[in-house]
Amino acid sequence: MKKIIDHFKLFIDDGEFELKNAEIIAGIAALNHHDRKELRARLLKDSLVIEDNHQSITWLQGCFRNIDKHSFRIHQVLFSPGTEIRDALKDLLKNAKKSVKLCVFSITDDRLANEIIDCHQRGVKVKIITDDQKIFDKGSDIQTLRSKGVDVKIDHSEYHMHNKFGVIDNRIVFTGSFNWTYTASKHNQENLLITTNHSIVEQFTEEFERLWQEMYKL
Repeated sequence: MKKIIDHFKLFIDDGEFELKNAEIIAGIAALNHHDRKELRARLLKDSLVIEDNHQSITWLQGCFRNIDKHSFRIHQVLFSPGTEIRDALKDLLKNAKKSVKLCVFSITDDRLANEIIDCHQRGVKVKIITDDQKIFDKGSDIQTLRSKGVDVKIDHSEYHMHNKFGVIDNRIVFTGSFNWTYTASKHNQENLLITTNHSIVEQFTEEFERLWQEMYKL
């Protein structure tokens, strides 16, 4: 964050500046909601020491405008049949950096299961919550994922753990009707919503953690 702030200070005399430094732009994109909030607070503090009030305000406005422009955001709705939901999920898993929290009724699509395994093997913390009855379905990948060291929890109930959502790096949520199966991609009418809306991410994260505490280790 210090590198971003130092770069912004190069433009104190130009409140209309537009960022062009690829490293700084990438650094802003990597920030989560709380990081961006802290960055704005630190820039505001630095702006107070600029003697010219007009210069201070225009510089701060320029900083905030560039933060908003280069912040990472996704708001997308996808549908099946077709490959776009599966491909979007694969991309989310490929780009996960720290954590993957999956709360999914059924996983039988080996292509998605392999992406989960790849996440785990490159050091991403993966947690899966799934239905206790669906792990015995023909083609279920849950036991394979567990054998690879992925943390899995299940319910113990006559009813279903029927959720289909996930949280990536505590900054992206996906949710919808889509099960992680071949049939869902190839034949079913399904939907998936992907968003980085902070309030929604927080609510799904809280629900995942609540369920994780309630469920049983496989």
